[in-house]
This record gives sequence, C-alpha cells and structure tokens, in this order.
Amino acid sequence: MWFKNIFSRSAAAEQPLFDEAFLRRVERLSLQAQPTLRGRPAGGEHLSRNQLPATIFSDHRPYSPGDDYRHVDWNAYAHQDEVFVRLGEIEQSVNVHLLLDVSRSMAWGEPPKLRAAQRLVAALGYLALAHHDRLRVTPFGEAPLAGFGPAQGKARLFDMLGFVERARADQPTALADALAGYARQHSHGGLLIVCSDLLAPDGLERGLAALPPPRWQVLVLHLLDPRELSGAVAAGPVELEDAETGQRLPLLLDAATLAEYRRAVRAWQERVAAACARCGATYAQIPADWPIERQALPYLRARRMLR
Repeated sequence: MWFKNIFSRSAAAEQPLFDEAFLRRVERLSLQAQPTLRGRPAGGEHLSRNQLPATIFSDHRPYSPGDDYRHVDWNAYAHQDEVFVRLGEIEQSVNVHLLLDVSRSMAWGEPPKLRAAQRLVAALGYLALAHHDRLRVTPFGEAPLAGFGPAQGKARLFDMLGFVERARADQPTALADALAGYARQHSHGGLLIVCSDLLAPDGLERGLAALPPPRWQVLVLHLLDPRELSGAVAAGPVELEDAETGQRLPLLLDAATLAEYRRAVRAWQERVAAACARCGATYAQIPADWPIERQALPYLRARRMLR
C-alpha cells in the first residue's frame, strides 16, 4: 500500500525531456556492454570476446583458405616459414532493450515516477543510437506492449524521443510475466535495462530467471519517490490507496507505525537487490527527483553501467 496522492499534471511533465545541448554533453558516455554478449561485428564500439582475424591482435592461428590476406602476420611467416593469421578482439554492436514500466503506480509522485523513467530511457536510448547499437524501447504492464525499433543510428533519435514522450502510466502490472514474455520474444539476448518502480505482487526473480547471463546482461533501475522510502507523512488518521489496484485502507499512523513502515521498505529493497544478485542482474536504485545529468547519469557511471 502506498500513500494516495492527487495532483494535476506537473509543470515538469509539460517540459521537453531534454534539449539538444544536453544530448551533446552526454554523447561522450556510452553503455557498458559485457564482451560475452552476442553482437554484430559491424560499426559497433563494444569489445567482443570472439577472437577473429583482426589488425590489432593478441594471438595467432594457422592460415585457412578464405582468410583475408590483410590479417596475415608476414613477419611471423618470414621467421618461421609458416603462414599465421593474427587474431584479436573485435568491436561489435549489441542489441539494447529498454523496458519502460507504464503500470499505474508510475503515475505517482511529484514529478511523477514515469517522467523520471522517460528521461532515463530516452537518454540511454540516445546513447545506444549514437554509438551504433541496435535499439528497442518497449513499454510494459501485464505484458510487453507495442514498442519502438529495432533502430540504429542518430537519424532515429526524434522518432525514439516521440515514442517515449507518448508513454502513459495506465496499465495493470504483472512484472514477472512481462519480463518472461519479453525474453520469449527476443531469444537472441542482449543488454536489457528495466526501468520500473518494481511495485508488483508477483515479484521480480521469476522474470529475471528468464533472462540468464551470458545471453542477457540485465540492469534493473529501481525508481522510487523519496516519500515512498521515508514514509514522509504526518502522524494521525490517513487513508492509503494501492496505486495499482485502487484498494483503500484507513489507518491511524503513529511514530511506531511509521518506523515499522521504513523498516519494511528497507527489507523489501534488500530482497530486490538479493534477487537481482542471484539472477546475475545489476541493481541500482534511483530516486525519481534526482536531476538526470547531475546525479542519475553520474551514479550509473560510478556503478559501471556507463563508461
């Protein structure tokens, strides 16, 4: 149960997600993809562990018919009278999947959690497009909804921004089913980033179990309003409303009840982080009121989700 909040559409939600100057400043960042991901060795910037013929090399193998002569190590041939091909790590593009929670609870907060999620998803999507990755953006509630992509290149930026901007938090939620359904649709795998408040009765771990490494590299960005964490409300009578189901619960709050609420929230956060760790996913909690450029993106870089 979460505190009911009635508000008009905030001024922050009426503003553009960000401006061109912001994009120019953040373009030096890129998504940190693991070398174990299966990618495409054409135009990308992520290192692959697949050793293929390359100009910059770390190993050799004997020449095979059909190998490119440009990758032959002629110095080795001169000394050993045997033809070797230079092997090295190649750069590749990867599949980037951005999953945006549009369940009803994401409409809560000031600014709404959805707005913070839109800004994060749009910024990360821009980094994928700017660095030649193959991008999909998919809203989800009970199941994955119609998405954007696949797309590559900055020419698709405005299409992507418009798609993210149109998202509305009006769906029922079934987080585990949505993640498992998405995994079935995209069996090739890739870098998958979930941006959600994780307020779902069915939990997270079952969904993450459908996205195992090394095929998938999963980042879970947990967006919460600071008041959800602190229970910042005056003691006394209050009516709570479940943001997902609309169920109401009248309570008389006192200091002991609020302290127990904060303890329960901390325990829930620890369970979420532990579930991510067991499934090989990286977990990061991001308060919805953090400025994206001054706090959110530097935090993700410090966590080595960006470089």
